[in-house]
Amino acid sequence: MKLAINGQQLAATHSLPQILDVLELQGVKAIEIWPANLPGGGTPEDDERFETRDVATAAKLLRERGFETACVTLGFWAAPICFAVGGAARNTDALIGAVNAAEILGAKLVNTYNVGIPLSIWGDAVRPAATYAESRGIVITLENEAHDESGLPGNVAAVCARVDSPGFGTQFDPCNYYHARVEPFPAAYETIKTHVRYVHLKGGCLYDAAIPGLHRGSLMRDSDRDFIGYVPLPDAAFNVEAIVRSLSRDGYNGWVTLEPHVPPDDVIKFYEREIPYLQNLLA
Repeated sequence: MKLAINGQQLAATHSLPQILDVLELQGVKAIEIWPANLPGGGTPEDDERFETRDVATAAKLLRERGFETACVTLGFWAAPICFAVGGAARNTDALIGAVNAAEILGAKLVNTYNVGIPLSIWGDAVRPAATYAESRGIVITLENEAHDESGLPGNVAAVCARVDSPGFGTQFDPCNYYHARVEPFPAAYETIKTHVRYVHLKGGCLYDAAIPGLHRGSLMRDSDRDFIGYVPLPDAAFNVEAIVRSLSRDGYNGWVTLEPHVPPDDVIKFYEREIPYLQNLLA
């Protein structure tokens, strides 16, 4: 397995060259690229897509600095915006645009979200993009999120079966399953493990204001009072070490990407604990 860092967390405060500086200081030479990491955009839809972004210049910069692109991620709100503007076909086009960006950047993965679009409908929009991705040697992955249908591993397995393409699989984010009040391991993992093509790791627990050092996130699934708390990966409420061991045992040899969900001022502090911890596990 190979370690990368998500470019989203510093996108609001750092340019792409500055993010690469941070990663280089941490000894990591692979990044997950988001539209927000690249110049361009403009409209709410363009801000979530890659077609109006300067992908070629970013690819040149990454090559010159010796970085790999682990994954290209379509913006979080891409699916609902595309469906609202032009229906399923619009979302298919956005995914194909992300596949094209991934090819330029040298990535073999495109990560995406359904964000409230029913997976039965969303999957039909993904299928032609997955066929296109397969033809380019790229896989599109659905990231499980806490508050929509993708938060339940049975739904994720079902949409993978529905799309039924080598160009499509799921991303496995244990913390997001925890956020959805689903046991990340072994329950969620055993349900979706044959479909896993990408992994995100971040530390989570149930938020308690009396405990110092916790970063409060959004509400837990189906709750009006409990929040998720974000902590460094070694302190997670779920068994990170067992997850990494099981991925290795089951033959996963792809990217594992860190993405601490904390304010930019704290991101580097989290990297300083999480990177050595995860490098040790991956070794």
